[in-house]
Amino acid sequence: MIIILITINHLIKLNLRLSKIKTYFSNIDVSAIVRELDQSLTMGRIINVYEIEELLILKINTIEGNKNLIIKKDARINLTEYNYPKPKYPSQYIISLRKFLKNKKITKIYQYNFDRILVIEYIVEDKIWKFIIELFNKGNYIIIDNESIIRVAKRYLKYRDRSILAKKEYFFPKSFGINFMEINKDEFLRILNKESQIVKIFAKEISVSGIYSEEICFRANIDKEIMGNQLTNDQIDSLFNAFKNLRNDLLFKDIRAHIIYDNKNLELSVLPFELLIYKNYEKKDFPTFNEAVDFYFSKIDSKTIIKGSDSQINNKIKSQKKILNNQTEYIEQLGLKIKKYYDQGDFIYANMDSLEKLLDVIKIARNKKYAWEDINNKLIQAKENSMNEALFFKKIIPSTQEIVLEYHNGEIYIDSKKTIGENANLLYQKGKKLKKKKKGTEEAIEKTNNTLKKLEREKEHYEEEIDFLVKKPEKKWFEKYHWFKSSTNFLIIGGRDASSNELIFRKHIDPNDLVFHTIFPGSPLVIIKNPDKKIISEETIKEVSIFVVSYSQAWKENWGYADIFYVNPEQISKTPPSGEFLPKGSFMIEGKKNIIKSVKTELAIGLLLDEMDGDEYEKIYYPKIISGPINAIKNQTDNYLIISPSKSGETKGKIAKKIKNFFIDRGKEKRKWIKFLSLDDIILVLPNGSSKINYSN
Repeated sequence: MIIILITINHLIKLNLRLSKIKTYFSNIDVSAIVRELDQSLTMGRIINVYEIEELLILKINTIEGNKNLIIKKDARINLTEYNYPKPKYPSQYIISLRKFLKNKKITKIYQYNFDRILVIEYIVEDKIWKFIIELFNKGNYIIIDNESIIRVAKRYLKYRDRSILAKKEYFFPKSFGINFMEINKDEFLRILNKESQIVKIFAKEISVSGIYSEEICFRANIDKEIMGNQLTNDQIDSLFNAFKNLRNDLLFKDIRAHIIYDNKNLELSVLPFELLIYKNYEKKDFPTFNEAVDFYFSKIDSKTIIKGSDSQINNKIKSQKKILNNQTEYIEQLGLKIKKYYDQGDFIYANMDSLEKLLDVIKIARNKKYAWEDINNKLIQAKENSMNEALFFKKIIPSTQEIVLEYHNGEIYIDSKKTIGENANLLYQKGKKLKKKKKGTEEAIEKTNNTLKKLEREKEHYEEEIDFLVKKPEKKWFEKYHWFKSSTNFLIIGGRDASSNELIFRKHIDPNDLVFHTIFPGSPLVIIKNPDKKIISEETIKEVSIFVVSYSQAWKENWGYADIFYVNPEQISKTPPSGEFLPKGSFMIEGKKNIIKSVKTELAIGLLLDEMDGDEYEKIYYPKIISGPINAIKNQTDNYLIISPSKSGETKGKIAKKIKNFFIDRGKEKRKWIKFLSLDDIILVLPNGSSKINYSN
């Protein structure tokens, strides 16, 4: 019976602990995420840095394309596929970070000493620098050079055992207890021999905190609140075996990332591998821990980062309502004061004779050199004797020579140096001044009400925007290249640079394809993919010719027309003549070339909306920019414009902004989704060189 009660109490306490929503990484989570980050980002190049609220985002170019690494100061780090808004202007700190991180190649990512510290090593002039991320004590980001000198930090601090100061040597914080990865059984026995709860021992002595300490106890079937020095040998053996199993899961097992849901189907936690204490909870599996963390924390970030389109106008309405409330309270106070002054003036006039006699008595006494205190005492005595002159008297204030009269459970202050009539007029004058203030306040209230009505009308017509983070659709393999679908539904891909030309040659040319290039250097290697061995029409060849010449050097040189050729796959090789060398991105062509002359440099830029299932909305429409020959793009969308090269044209960045605004303006009911369109995605499909917009349908 006692054992059953202990187990029930243990489960009740455990369930209370499990109901807490996870908001930050443990050192075990850091260890799991680092395994994936090192694999994904090593040899990648940092191309930009952003800061959004409490989030730092590093945009990194890898062999798999651009990736965004997101860091929440003292909470977590992960790759994100969600569309986080980027600020228009960087802070001074971000400018400093960009100076030290931009265009630097990552060589290694690791966890320091199994702590909540990540280190990103990168190369600066053949030397290893470090970007250190401390996920504790409100978080910190520090850049140190090859001599461990601090170049920049988010926060400069002085601790008891170390300091983080500019141009000073950086020291890692001292670790508490024994390293989780290195502890042996003898050390395990020693740390348990303490008069403290075992979960507290694990947290303090081997830095296994929170849920993972409880998991060890749960696997060993031992109450987490038992004192360490009260454990039996069998219990210690069970705990050590459970500890080793947990450590082995982290070290050797494949990551089995998942999100845990509570009984209301709300996200409760995100984990890199299975924990037995959650065995009866609903789970959602993910291929990687990064993806699970990204999904889980994006929901939390949405609440703090994304604000609806009407948030600004709501703030204005809230501000005006507060002003109106203050004005209303003020005018009520004015009304009461006006009434009080007029009532007091009326009271004085109504009792003029009695009050004048009172004032005369006081003046006579003062002329006879009586002290104020003596006069006050005499008048109080006279009032007690019901003398008519003292009927309304209460007291004298000698310092101001004011007489205080009793008035309807209140008081009236009159000046003894003025006549009773003058005192009454003073009160009326105060009332009149307040009347003017009241009139001004009434006009201000009317103005505030008009402003509120205007804002409410604006809100009715205000455009709805998305107030949650949206995940980008997964890219298809060919989207890392220039690509389009022809009018006859062939897939066409082309290199973006010499490296991707090489990649297309090595991986993607098949026997039934056709290979295109300009007759001059500086062209993408373009192929028509033909896996089904179809006949490739003249129409398709014409479209591909336009595609080739438009992404070639011809656009940058502002040529209106240029010549191209196409050949069969067997005619292209990387084997140069004896004694010669082929540079990267160059190829040898054997046999006859099919020449097409005077191909026009011109592209259509179109917009598609990928329909996806969503949680907050029944459907999500994610914008995708496409480019290619006019006929091919027209075949896929009615929403497009046409660009051409021009000496008087604009840069890719400026043209991209115009293109985005063009699609937003035409968006109608889908406008809120089109605003997700990234300028980077538009720039990616634009040819190198200046361009102008010629036509929009």
